[in-house]
Amino acid sequence: MRFKTEGAKLLHYAVRDLIHSLFTCDVTPLQQYVSEDSRYISSLSFFAESRALCSPPSCLHPMVPGGYNRSICYQLCGKSTFDKMAEACHKYSHRIMKTVRILDFTVLLPLFRDPELDLRIIHLVRDPRAIASSRKYFSLTTDDKILLKEHDKATESPVMATICNAQVNISRMVKAAGHSVESRYMLIRHEDLSREPIVNAKKIYEFSGLEMTPDLETWIYNVTHVEKNERNAFMSFSKQSSKVIQQWRKTMDFKTVKEIEEYCKGAMDLFGYLPVSSMSDLKNMSLDFVL
Repeated sequence: MRFKTEGAKLLHYAVRDLIHSLFTCDVTPLQQYVSEDSRYISSLSFFAESRALCSPPSCLHPMVPGGYNRSICYQLCGKSTFDKMAEACHKYSHRIMKTVRILDFTVLLPLFRDPELDLRIIHLVRDPRAIASSRKYFSLTTDDKILLKEHDKATESPVMATICNAQVNISRMVKAAGHSVESRYMLIRHEDLSREPIVNAKKIYEFSGLEMTPDLETWIYNVTHVEKNERNAFMSFSKQSSKVIQQWRKTMDFKTVKEIEEYCKGAMDLFGYLPVSSMSDLKNMSLDFVL
């Protein structure tokens, strides 16, 4: 990334332009975000999360029996070029992108008015305490400095306050933007998706104009109902999703929980997350802090 010294407000416009380019299958701007001698999709850290990039024409290696496998994709498909990525993009009627930390929704409004796009936004929110807990497992120093350009020190609480306030503002801005935007916006909580993955996945697919296939439904069930730990893995993709959403209660101390609740009260009230009253309540897994 070449913009590490800039703040989030300025970078929003570069991100929006990149999103527009990728939705129209123009991948040339990606060269601005990788090293100058990079010609391959392996320079994109999470390329193997896309089945399209693990399949022809992007990847010329046939997948093993059983279909998509991210580990095999990392091994066999990393030498695909950006041109092949663009070719694969044009094959599909829908292009889906995951973005993190869009703090200002108004920056995206021109994309709703663009005749080239039929933009839909799925806004995934999560318990702020769980967000704070999961952030500890990643190196986010650069990201925090970008978020807190106006602060002297990127401490966890101001970061969480910035994140939580942005989520509240996005929800309010959508309502203020009117029906043409609100009808193409879907808010869903991580906890609801984890507790009822099939039900909520079907809602997401319907909202997106896609059809849920029996094979996909089986796959979603399998990856959200697995009792196992993947050792030595950067991220574990197959878990018991209903238990994952409670993990923050096992790793966070009561003082930190109350601090996050103070900084994120607006988001917790808006999205239906209840405060914890005591240490014993925090560790009592029979209590639910999600409305």
